[in-house]
Amino acid sequence: MNKSIIRGITGITFVLGAAFATAVGYAQGAAQGAPPPRGYLVANYTINDQQTFQKYMDAAGPLAPKFNGKVIIYDVTSRTLEGKPKSIMAVAEFPTVAEAERFYNSPEYTAARQFRIASTEGSVVLAEGCPRRASPPKSRQSKPRRSP
Repeated sequence: MNKSIIRGITGITFVLGAAFATAVGYAQGAAQGAPPPRGYLVANYTINDQQTFQKYMDAAGPLAPKFNGKVIIYDVTSRTLEGKPKSIMAVAEFPTVAEAERFYNSPEYTAARQFRIASTEGSVVLAEGCPRRASPPKSRQSKPRRSP
């Protein structure tokens, strides 16, 4: 058999296996009462107009916590290892994808977002985190035994 066909089949098998494992993980997590995966807004952009971008930062800066989110990465000095990303990398984390979308579509962020769109070139992606495990059941603390 042709080596490129074998590599293609192997790659497809790997992708399908990973997708199956992820689906099983979600199903097991849901069955065990695991919390839903976290939601992430991943932004990668280059600033073209610093003055307008500052208006975005002033308007958007305090909003994430109001939607149970937090900015976990804002890096203007990240190193590119592969590809051709923009210069700034930012990630905001929310308890769920739904809360990340609620933030992104909120009137407050929609107003702030216009400044970012006008002052940058890049992208924002909504991503779902890996499945989380259910918390282990709380065990009863046994009383210490007394020695005889």
